[in-house]
Amino acid sequence: MRIGIDAASLVGDKGGVGWHTHHLLKALLALDEKTDYVGYLRPGSLQAGQLSGWPPTSGLRWIETPRWLMSWRARWDRLDLYHGPNFKMHTTGRYGGIVTIHDLWLVRHPEYSRKLLGQAGSSKRAIATANRARKVVTVSEFSAREIESLYGVPRDHVRVIHNGVSEEFTPLCNDQVKAELRTRWSIASAGFILFVGGADPRKNHAGFLKAVAICRSQLGGRAVVLVGDAEHPQGSYAATAQSLGLAQEVRCTGRLDREDLRKLYSCTDLFVFPSLYEGFGMPVLEAMACGAPTITSSTSSLPEVAGDAALLVDPDDVEGLAQAMVNIVSDADLQRNLRQRGYERARLFTWQRAARSTSALYHELCT
Repeated sequence: MRIGIDAASLVGDKGGVGWHTHHLLKALLALDEKTDYVGYLRPGSLQAGQLSGWPPTSGLRWIETPRWLMSWRARWDRLDLYHGPNFKMHTTGRYGGIVTIHDLWLVRHPEYSRKLLGQAGSSKRAIATANRARKVVTVSEFSAREIESLYGVPRDHVRVIHNGVSEEFTPLCNDQVKAELRTRWSIASAGFILFVGGADPRKNHAGFLKAVAICRSQLGGRAVVLVGDAEHPQGSYAATAQSLGLAQEVRCTGRLDREDLRKLYSCTDLFVFPSLYEGFGMPVLEAMACGAPTITSSTSSLPEVAGDAALLVDPDDVEGLAQAMVNIVSDADLQRNLRQRGYERARLFTWQRAARSTSALYHELCT
């Protein structure tokens, strides 16, 4: 069996889809089945040197090709099935193709689209792709319901395969790491509260900082560390903090590599992820795997991911979020309980499990 995969997202700024593709493809290769994979890249990608970390294997070939040649290339490479893990399906194999749709945020909220003509054209093309695919894959039951509701795709045409949490995310917190974080980010010995997501309004940094402003006096002098792009056309970490009088408490790190994230997740007193909408919500599992007591939203896919291992709050309820934060930082037993439940919850989501489910789907469609 030969599977073609759109691997373009592996090059450059990976983002959520890029890391999804990275971990899924590595886990598929580790299954050691009699399956050949062809990873399709944009011309010039191999010269960028960003695929050097992939181990040599006879089970994977990288092919550079422009998208307009993909139909011809798929025939030349004798693909059995093509998998587009990034919302699009550029070609098909002998048994057709599948497409992964991670979320429908911009369909629900087209006002946040950066496209000049809005989302109508993109949505029309996405619906056509979903109907053309042999199966649509998505990462949560919530997203499956969204695809059925907003795209009109029958539920039995959609397969849910949850993301995994990378094995990189394990606890790493000792005196040396704590000292490093305090020095690097000017964090006082009182500790810190962590937010990851960027200034994109979907991630709801404004609601989080409003909650901090409400309960600031009850947080024990803890710093507030904001990870991710600090500026967005519709939001700014610094501007929001300044408007709420939190400039002294807030530390904006920008984007960080995974090792730095691991250290922050591991050493934080509290991780807060009050996103307005998520197709999955990887930071929740990453934080839990590192032992961070977690608060997240009671909406979209986040209860499905967090289970009973986090405190769930309405992301629009700023006062409720503030109270949840105070409850955790003031209750050592609750912190320990959430840490333990978080470890256990994160272990349920592995890329090995995702790869087995994906491989089973490939075999199902190619027979």
